[in-house]
Amino acid sequence: MRTDIPLPSGAATVCGILGDPVGHSLSPWMHRLFAVQTGQDFVYAPFPTASTNLGLVLAGLRAAGVRGVNLTIPHKEAVLPLLTHIAPAAAAIGAVNTLRFEADGAHGDNTDAPGFLRALRRHAGDDWTARPALILGAGGAARAIVHALGSAGVPEILLANRDLARAHSTAQDFPQLPIQALALTAEALRPHLPRLGLVVNCTARGLHGETHPELDLDLLDGAGSVCDIVYNPLHTPLIRAAQSRGLRVVDGLGMLVEQGAESFFLWTGTMPDPEPVEERLRQWLSAQTP
Repeated sequence: MRTDIPLPSGAATVCGILGDPVGHSLSPWMHRLFAVQTGQDFVYAPFPTASTNLGLVLAGLRAAGVRGVNLTIPHKEAVLPLLTHIAPAAAAIGAVNTLRFEADGAHGDNTDAPGFLRALRRHAGDDWTARPALILGAGGAARAIVHALGSAGVPEILLANRDLARAHSTAQDFPQLPIQALALTAEALRPHLPRLGLVVNCTARGLHGETHPELDLDLLDGAGSVCDIVYNPLHTPLIRAAQSRGLRVVDGLGMLVEQGAESFFLWTGTMPDPEPVEERLRQWLSAQTP
């Protein structure tokens, strides 16, 4: 048996990710890199979980001694009634992506918001904080970004969604923030684009080569930044279009790694360095691009 490879032992801290589907997730590789980097005895596994089985799976994992899990689609909001404690930020966002199983039950948190902010600041600086921001989408990811931008002091948040009623509903859940709901149409967006400091895509567009015909990037100020939380592919059509116009771009990989590092810290008490892990993942994803 080789002894030069840092493998987990039978006493390892066990965590994982629940979703449906979950087989595409990079999180198991990411957390293995975190464990090796920090010298933690740690295992992270994917757990495919249908919505109808969420409560049963959580109870079983807790009974088996699992330390905690990440949650992805479609469980981030559905899990809320199953938790014993919800962190204030997660309650404000209305979604949980990280659970810790404690003696008194399941504790829920949301690491997407701080992970997004750290990645954005690392790749785009802070200039965007003084100008309005546009968020495309109004789902769970958009809610985390709204909370993050609000905490960063962005003066105005524009929330654009194909279903305008959902955009209004999401905006109303953040009454303390300066949010305006918009239809995701070229006509609705055009007057606002020249004054934006940041555009964030929180929709699934880009996963399969979809574009954003409603968004005329030529109207953006050249000092603006464009972020796409999609990380696979790294270079979505939105990222490519922004790059071709000389805009600063932030792909979704930084957010993935930063939120993962925060989850790792919640479970182990050790904060890994996300930058070398992001670089490893970036090299791998780039190699997969035809």
